[in-house]
Amino acid sequence: MNVFDEILLNILVLSIPIVLYHLTWHESPDSFRFKGSAPYVISIVCSVSALFCMSHPLFIVSGTAFDLRTLPILVAFLYSGVRSGLAVYLVILGYAYVMDGLHFLWFASLAALLVPFILSFISLSNWKQVTPKIMFPSLLALASAFAYSCMLVLYRMSMDLPIPHTFIYYTLLYILVQTVSMGILSYFIVRIQENIALRHEVHKSEKLNVLSELAASVAHEIRNPMTVARGFMQMLSQSQVSEDKKRIYTHMVIEEIDRAQSIISDYLSFAKPEAEKMEELDLSTLAHKISNLITPYAAMRGIEIVFDIQADLRIKANSDKITQCLINLTKNGIEAMPDGGHLHIAGYRKDHSIILQIKDTGVGMSEEQVQRLGTPFYSTKNKGTGLGLMVSYRIIKNFGGKIDVHSQENLGTCFTISLPAV
Repeated sequence: MNVFDEILLNILVLSIPIVLYHLTWHESPDSFRFKGSAPYVISIVCSVSALFCMSHPLFIVSGTAFDLRTLPILVAFLYSGVRSGLAVYLVILGYAYVMDGLHFLWFASLAALLVPFILSFISLSNWKQVTPKIMFPSLLALASAFAYSCMLVLYRMSMDLPIPHTFIYYTLLYILVQTVSMGILSYFIVRIQENIALRHEVHKSEKLNVLSELAASVAHEIRNPMTVARGFMQMLSQSQVSEDKKRIYTHMVIEEIDRAQSIISDYLSFAKPEAEKMEELDLSTLAHKISNLITPYAAMRGIEIVFDIQADLRIKANSDKITQCLINLTKNGIEAMPDGGHLHIAGYRKDHSIILQIKDTGVGMSEEQVQRLGTPFYSTKNKGTGLGLMVSYRIIKNFGGKIDVHSQENLGTCFTISLPAV
């Protein structure tokens, strides 16, 4: 194997374990790792890489082996701390003693000078704050290789060993290879760490977006019962209202306030969802109840509500949820008619389904607007959030139904709800 092949093999063997550590173990969930185990893992990874480099030197010139054992030590010191670096250093010392006991004292003396040099170089600099972070490890590798080469030259001079031109040539090549290899390793590590940090920021941003969406949804859903309650309170303030109607309106205000409290409870338990309480409901009775709730709000806007609902339209759903959905849809229909109009609510049985249609004579929507309905923060209203329809779509889907929308601009919109019949 020629020199070029050995260089590529050493760089490959150095890169793969260290990169795999950052991609797998460093990114693995805490449940798969022991607390504080990262320094031990990187010590093992760097030790194995160092032993391979010692067993496969780049080249041997005049009895001197040039290898990249220094790089795993640098990686351990730079990216895992002093303990990991010293652990790798001790492993290298032990392997050097077993592999070449005659030159062990020379190697131990050389390492004893090189390691304090590396530690001093690291401690005297704030390298993790330096940009680019690839430059410092490369310079440290260059300085270490140069110091190692100078010590080799001094050693050969003290032992009266010849220093041929090939030795100088390969020494310079060794310095270049170690510097470039450290730059490659640092580049991989820095890019992986930046990607990890970026993913964490993205996850954090997604959580904040969910929180924002949840807060806006809560505010939107609370506004519905508060609007209805406000309408009844305005009617109660009128002097011509009879005592019987006052009792009815007061009861309905209390019901709406209770519904608002129920919505708050639902969203507070959003993080720990529980199975919804399903019960058999008569949609015709429920629709008339919703009519009583929404009629004052419609009357304030000059809207006439027309009912055409068959009797005994039984479905299986959650009463509060389906009420919330229908109020959202009827309220949207009313608000789509700023100049007054008719809101037609029809209900009937078709095969094994219960069909409920809510049709207005309002401004209508384009095909593009219809396609975007039900997505968060999209609304055709100036002050709308779009979350009311999103919640309504989800509620109907959870009960095994679907919502179809047909609309034409300036002609009105028809929401068709289909639910399984009991």
